[in-house]
Amino acid sequence: MKSKFTVLGMSCSACSNAVERAVKKVNGVENAVVNLTQKLLVVDGEFSSADIIKAVKKAGFKAVKYKETAQTEEKSIFLSRLLPSIILLVILMYFSMGGMLKLPTFPFFKGASGAIAFVSFQLVLTLAVMVLNRKFFISGTMAVIHKAPNMDTLVSLGAGASFIFGAYALVMIIIGRVLGNDALVLSLSKNLYFESSAMILTLVTVGKTLEDRSKKKTESAVEKLKSLAPSVAVIMVDGKEVTVPVSSVNVGDIMVIKQGSSAPCDGVVISGEGEVNESMLTGESMPITKTVGGEIKTATVLESGYILAKVTAVGENTVFSKIIDYVLSAEATKAPVQRLADKISGIFVPTVSLIAIITLAVWLIIGKPFDFAFTRAISVLVISCPCALGLATPLAVTVATGKMASFGVLVKNAEVLERIGLTNVCIMDKTGTVTIGKVKVGGVFGVSETEIVEIASIESLSSHPIASAIVEYANADLFAVQDYLSVTGKGVKGVVNGNSYVIGNLPFVNLYNKKEGVIELAEKSENNGKTVLYVCKNGLVIGFIEVYDMVKPSSKQAVENLKEQGVTTIILSGDNQKVCARVKEEIGADFVYGEVLPEEKAEIVKSYKQNGKTLFVGDGVNDSPALSVADVGASMGSGVDIAVSSSDVILMSNDLISLDKAIKTGKKARRIIKENLFWAFIYNVLGIPLAAGVLSFVGILLNPMIASAFMSLSSLFVVLNSLRLFKS
Repeated sequence: MKSKFTVLGMSCSACSNAVERAVKKVNGVENAVVNLTQKLLVVDGEFSSADIIKAVKKAGFKAVKYKETAQTEEKSIFLSRLLPSIILLVILMYFSMGGMLKLPTFPFFKGASGAIAFVSFQLVLTLAVMVLNRKFFISGTMAVIHKAPNMDTLVSLGAGASFIFGAYALVMIIIGRVLGNDALVLSLSKNLYFESSAMILTLVTVGKTLEDRSKKKTESAVEKLKSLAPSVAVIMVDGKEVTVPVSSVNVGDIMVIKQGSSAPCDGVVISGEGEVNESMLTGESMPITKTVGGEIKTATVLESGYILAKVTAVGENTVFSKIIDYVLSAEATKAPVQRLADKISGIFVPTVSLIAIITLAVWLIIGKPFDFAFTRAISVLVISCPCALGLATPLAVTVATGKMASFGVLVKNAEVLERIGLTNVCIMDKTGTVTIGKVKVGGVFGVSETEIVEIASIESLSSHPIASAIVEYANADLFAVQDYLSVTGKGVKGVVNGNSYVIGNLPFVNLYNKKEGVIELAEKSENNGKTVLYVCKNGLVIGFIEVYDMVKPSSKQAVENLKEQGVTTIILSGDNQKVCARVKEEIGADFVYGEVLPEEKAEIVKSYKQNGKTLFVGDGVNDSPALSVADVGASMGSGVDIAVSSSDVILMSNDLISLDKAIKTGKKARRIIKENLFWAFIYNVLGIPLAAGVLSFVGILLNPMIASAFMSLSSLFVVLNSLRLFKS
């Protein structure tokens, strides 16, 4: 069982790691993965949702079932925290810095006599900012209690230490006034850190606000997809149209779909016809004609016509819901490149805290004033940014998977997203992948009409496209079949009306006697690029059936695009070598292998894996071994269930063009992930020593305010860099 939860209160990868660790300890949980960007927790196993929610709460966060998130959205940071903080900070900065800038201030704030009022006023303003941003202190403290310190811990330490120093200064100023030590009073009133505390909290909140607004753009692909599903449905009740909530529609109901409206559920057309736009599922903009018997999918739009459809699936069972679930599950996984970042994030906060203490001690030991050493330590705390490390991969994965979903490509997980970008060998099945897959009978040679019906009776028991074409060609009532046998990659056998038939390729019938001229005539058809199915009746090859399959119009362009990316293209098929060679020449593929069995397909894929990263794309049962062996297995959306379950990527559009786009997006995602991680690492590697004051001897120093601004910018850079994927 796989369940999704929304986790509130997380601020960095240390938080998401703490949630994962807590949930994995719950009985029955096999795996748990958190996507920090989406606040999404995906849990596999057999467990109680209440236990998951309890475990997350114990870790210091709040979890709700994914569907409940609409009622539990966190409030806007801007109005509730940021705007009031900025107003208070401006007032605080005016009065704390006004004297130095010769700005007019209240007389009772001046000199030793006004020091207590001056400092108390700053303390109150700073305390107000701290109360507004108490989330940092609550979250940071709870994280320490749960042995999982996070970014909020660092922020609260920096801001809290600055405030405590200011409060200490106020106490000493009061003592100085009592003792009449005006020199001490004036000295302390000029070295307060209240504005640093307020500035740290406000600037970090500015960064979080900008980050959250930017991150919302990463959710747009899935959110837009969700919004396409209508909330109400029109169904027929006693011959009348009735509008009801989609949640009350049941399987078997008759839904009414009018021009311009979206299908509320999956169904089958029972009356009427129309042009349906399925671009929201497949990325294909051209509408598809739906008539009686045609399938209707949730959220697809009827551009013209009027349709009555019998509901076949509702809610989570619709194709639309499964696509969203597929994308969300992919977003909640981690790419291998993220593992190093996770390990570092796990020890990041304790390490930074230790560096801050060492910084304070070292500067004091070498004789620097306390305020200098203290400022350096606070700067170390607030410049460090575990957020950038935590966001580097999940943000890029979220944007990339959403982008792919928008053009009809579903990726199983982040690891697949990383691998698809490395693809340099694309191996394609022919029938239904490169070609349309709708095989037509081109001619029948040496076989009577009665024999065709008997052959069609046997073929009706097979799901192969050629079998369907023969049944369609016969167009007659079929006979009972005995002793049916299907040999994958070769053909079928069966007995009809006492006649024993063997129907398949030449190797399958080679042991039987052959009627004169059959082989020669069949070879002429094969030389013209047609597929030949030999017919053996009662031990004699009497003739053959000629079939053909047209190449998809987009296949040639897709191959050209792949080759431009430096990807070697290969056709791999169980069909006749000459037929495969014709298709190869038509689309411009590099190599072709025909007449191969399913297990041979897998071996060929293995051989190419030795020299590169392979992607195999197919759509049938016989493709499953090759799909499993390839570095990336891609299935056409129309493929049978076993092919889809064996694959890492699903092409909803049934089009190789979308595969080309997916590889491009994968490559760009890999590049952006590396850029994000490089920035996150290099920022902390360079920023922390700089904040500690290693370049103070050349006059380069960072105060806590500048350090907090840099910390916010580092996360914002990662977010904005990830958004570049939308332009791919």
